[in-house]
Amino acid sequence: MTGLLKLNLGCGPVQPPGWVNADGSNRAWLATRIGPLDRALTALRLLPRTEFGANVYVNLFKPLPWPTDSASAVYLGEVLEHFTREDGESLLRECRRVLAPGGVLRVRVPDTLAMWGRYADELRETLAHPRDRWTLKHVEVVRMFFRDIATSSPGRGSWGHFHKWAYDEVSLILLFESLGFREVARRGLHDSRIPGVEVVENRYDLIVEGVK
Repeated sequence: MTGLLKLNLGCGPVQPPGWVNADGSNRAWLATRIGPLDRALTALRLLPRTEFGANVYVNLFKPLPWPTDSASAVYLGEVLEHFTREDGESLLRECRRVLAPGGVLRVRVPDTLAMWGRYADELRETLAHPRDRWTLKHVEVVRMFFRDIATSSPGRGSWGHFHKWAYDEVSLILLFESLGFREVARRGLHDSRIPGVEVVENRYDLIVEGVK
């Protein structure tokens, strides 16, 4: 699909050439819209150095700023879980709009089954022991979830970008299909119809891909 865009939404520090790298985070907004203030706060060591430059910020809660049928690929890595279920569906609907026919949407999110499966396995292991050998090892998953994932940290911690929904293989594939994507399937790391996806994808989680 020569001449079409490849969109890397929620890019964070992963901003390779050849892709349109866009991020909707509060820090991207600050760096893009009020760059002098961002640089001043960085110089005062009130904020860490940012990876965001001019023109990176895109409000992903609004209609995407690219024309219909203008992209061959859209990649979202560790983005969708920061939206409510309803807002996430709206974002994926916009991704489908900007994709040209035959274009590919690829989404990577935390694997809910893997995380809570570990919790369940460790709890069952504890329950298999006599009462005097019980531990709270399994509770660490719960602690991590509420400390790092589902609770907004004050100040500059999470900048409000905590997780608002969680997906498993079934729910994410059915969401793709409900929006009209075809050939929807779970994929492995770098196993993709998108050429060069390895430059934007840096880890394996739950990865689902579909074709418009």
